[in-house]
Amino acid sequence: MTIIKHATGLLFILFTSFSIQAQSVPTDIAAIEKQLKQYADSVMKGSTDKTRQVALAAFNPVFLDLLNQPASFEYPFDSLPSVSKVLSADKKVRIYTWILPSREAGTFQFFGIIQRINPETKQMKVIGITDLPLPTEEASVNELKPDTWYGAAYYEIIEKKINKKPHYFLLGWKGNDRLSTKKVIDVLTFDAWDNVTFGAPLFIDEKKKKKHRLIFEFNAQAVMLLRYEKKMIVFDHLSPSSPAVKGQYQHYGPDFTYDGLQFKKGVWNYKTNLDLRN
Repeated sequence: MTIIKHATGLLFILFTSFSIQAQSVPTDIAAIEKQLKQYADSVMKGSTDKTRQVALAAFNPVFLDLLNQPASFEYPFDSLPSVSKVLSADKKVRIYTWILPSREAGTFQFFGIIQRINPETKQMKVIGITDLPLPTEEASVNELKPDTWYGAAYYEIIEKKINKKPHYFLLGWKGNDRLSTKKVIDVLTFDAWDNVTFGAPLFIDEKKKKKHRLIFEFNAQAVMLLRYEKKMIVFDHLSPSSPAVKGQYQHYGPDFTYDGLQFKKGVWNYKTNLDLRN
């Protein structure tokens, strides 16, 4: 574990990864969860940004230590609703993501931890992921690593195999600021040594261009549908409120039509004007 200094002057945790044997003796997870809940509540509801940052600095190392216990992989953590938890269909990957909201700036910083059960060794590896803000254009066309993660709070994970290799597609809420919100579709893969890569050119966008991830931005007061349904990823089509504000995404919102992605031959293909009644 490495300590780095954040721009605010407070200390934050930059996670590193390591493997542990499945036979490790678990701690009292429920008792530690109660402690974590107090920290997590302060992160989300603290009256000042400093209060929230101090609570986060306490939460992160305790949560990391707890997730190194093999028993935590199947523990529900129901007392931590502010931590998003997704589990892959093959039961080999569990991802935890959470946010630090800023009352002053109206922005969000993202944090995450991946638990990976190696299919061959049965060992669990714990991998911390570090949010690195990137412009949408740059994030859309690049592979990213755990220390350059395009942070999001994931709420759905979709497993697909490409050339017999598992790919974990992720739907997430990205947030942004007081004017606009983002959602993202990303993909997570592991190599033979369980090294993590985010992003791959497996998405065909509306303009028929290949992207490493799809990013949607829209008005912060709007609500965008993005979910996996009946073997497709379906979502609201976003349009500007008038032609004059085209490209100003704080003025975009759902226009009551729906688009989607259909998985075929290892690629997600963009489909327009879906009839969700069917």
